[in-house]
Amino acid sequence: MNVTSALSAGADQDMYMRLLMAQLKNQDPTEPMSNSEMVTQLAQLSSLDVLNNLNASFKDVLKLQTLLSGTELLGKTVQYSLGGLMLTGTVESVVAGEDSIRLVVDGLEIGLTSVKRILSQ
Repeated sequence: MNVTSALSAGADQDMYMRLLMAQLKNQDPTEPMSNSEMVTQLAQLSSLDVLNNLNASFKDVLKLQTLLSGTELLGKTVQYSLGGLMLTGTVESVVAGEDSIRLVVDGLEIGLTSVKRILSQ
């Protein structure tokens, strides 16, 4: 496996660097890696780092957007699905969990995605 295929497989930066080092250590001394191959692989490493940072930023933006969506429902009457039933209640608060945003509707905590309809402004 070469370093380029590791990048395309979605490997993390540490694995990518380990593969590059192993490739350099084990290369044929009579046919070493060319300068252009080395520059290409280092550029791919840099690109991987940038993509990882962008991914983390997008996750933060998505979480904030979801939180804002939840806070816009405070005090509103909503219709939501729970266990196959359609229930109605007023949103009392918003709970930001590690992976999701939940609403407290009439004392019951539900997922934001359970809301099917907003009934009052």
